Amino acid sequence: MRRVTRSRRWHFGILGALTALVLTGLTGSTFAAPQQRQASLEEHLEHLASLGRDVIREKPREIRTAITFGGIRDLRALGKLADSAAAAGAALPGRAQLAPTVLAAGQASDPFQPSDLTSRLAGMTQSETSAAWCGDNAVIGFNDSGSFIATAFLNRSASGSLSFNGWSRSSNGGASYADQGALTADPLPADVMFRDLFGDPVLGCTSSADFYYVSLAIDSGFGFATSDSGISVSRSHDGGNTFGRAVMAASKDLAAGHFLDKPWLAVSPGPSSAAGDDILHVTYTDFDGTGTSPCGVDVARTAIEYVRSTDGGATWSAPSVIEETCGGTFVQGSQVEVGVDAEVFVAWEHYGSFETGRDIRLRRSGNGGSSFGPSRMVSAVVPVGNGFLLQGAFRAFIDLQGLAVDRSNGPNRGTVHISWHDGRNRSKPDPFGFCDARPRYCFGDILTTRSSNDGMSWSTPLRVNDDAIDLGADQFMPAIDIDSDGTVWVAYHDRRRDARNLLIDTFLARSDDGGSSFSEERLTSRSFPAITGSQDLLVNPRYMGDYITVAHDATGGRSGVIVAWGDNSRGDANVLQDRR
Repeated sequence: MRRVTRSRRWHFGILGALTALVLTGLTGSTFAAPQQRQASLEEHLEHLASLGRDVIREKPREIRTAITFGGIRDLRALGKLADSAAAAGAALPGRAQLAPTVLAAGQASDPFQPSDLTSRLAGMTQSETSAAWCGDNAVIGFNDSGSFIATAFLNRSASGSLSFNGWSRSSNGGASYADQGALTADPLPADVMFRDLFGDPVLGCTSSADFYYVSLAIDSGFGFATSDSGISVSRSHDGGNTFGRAVMAASKDLAAGHFLDKPWLAVSPGPSSAAGDDILHVTYTDFDGTGTSPCGVDVARTAIEYVRSTDGGATWSAPSVIEETCGGTFVQGSQVEVGVDAEVFVAWEHYGSFETGRDIRLRRSGNGGSSFGPSRMVSAVVPVGNGFLLQGAFRAFIDLQGLAVDRSNGPNRGTVHISWHDGRNRSKPDPFGFCDARPRYCFGDILTTRSSNDGMSWSTPLRVNDDAIDLGADQFMPAIDIDSDGTVWVAYHDRRRDARNLLIDTFLARSDDGGSSFSEERLTSRSFPAITGSQDLLVNPRYMGDYITVAHDATGGRSGVIVAWGDNSRGDANVLQDRR
């Protein structure tokens, strides 16, 4: 049965996001003038909920649904949380700073963190991973509802900012990790009362010392006079052991109707060895409800935008529009990657609607991001599941999941690779599905394509997973990277081992011929079920992470990759990792 597509109130939208940013566990110390009164946690939460209600606009269903919010739940009952915050906080034992936890082999988050067990109804979700690896040091970032618990109740800082971000660190090249707890934005600028971080992490590094962590963020001014939606960048210059203050790479007026979502990051060293000239590239989606040009009054605008820094993330360029759309058509899920010499590539997905008309597009810059060439089609996309949900009722609507460039000195240097999950190869009639404008369920495959001429043309999409084509099994959420030997690596979730298409494993495929063919191996020792955010009151009930990660040693010192993924084999979502 066809789903209704007319516009409705954007309740799941900014309201959910803002009430949710509340649930962003972070801490901060501020340099604000002492006469500025600091708001309480209750006031903080109430403001975010109120701000969410104030920014509601009439939006098409597609755009309302396309916002990811970093996996945070649409919380309309924030007032109840605010009312109980003081009493709950007073009842909790101790407020000491939580120390890093050394993890067992294969783990990248601590399943026994105090914040995971402070509430039996919330705070136990760690998923949606990103990794950066440089030499002996590696960092894995992830969405973490336990960070909200920690920063709201267990070890609040002077600023009282919140965070939904966690991270773990390895000092032995990814062999083992220590969970570092919540990533916080402190210290804050003088005119910012709260800088709340709420997930969608993407990491990069340029040396064994210099790491960067991108996140969604919200700024609240003193007295709540201003509220801005932004993309933050936190910097570490000690190999990921600590991160300094979070800097806004892009920021727009949330009260006026902007919400910035789904960031991505690419980094490269500058002309010297100093971190102060590292070059950073960030893309994101601007869900723009301001009703201004070019779309006009009461017409929603979505845009993939790009910003860059040439001084290690200290200052940022004004946003450049990669593509913008109006009305029910939208764009989402951008990725950015540096190529050889001064090349920068941006890929994204264009949606005619959730029901039909999806494709992947790419633009190339040959001058380091100062300007970009025309948009080029990479491939049409057939969505998976019912176009929004996979079996298990978790969202998987962002089909584009990987962009990588071969920067090795091998024969395929300069080749651009893109990976995504796609439902074109196999489907079955389904009265509750509506995949690609037909009543059916589309089983996901992992597809890759490559270009050896800077994105001008693309190879025929190649199916990476080699299970029987008539098997009703989903493969989804691929991540792709290329190591210093030129080996192409693709990690993804896979259900081939369960005839009922419910239990999930994580697989890793490798290609030693530049992406012409792949061999696979299973990484997980135990299959796990699809556990959504419905078991965690801080998390969107349709959420099981929107992506996983694979990362090579960016210094070129070692071959192979680090893989990290959200894993539900303990009964809740934790982060596991492997190195190959």
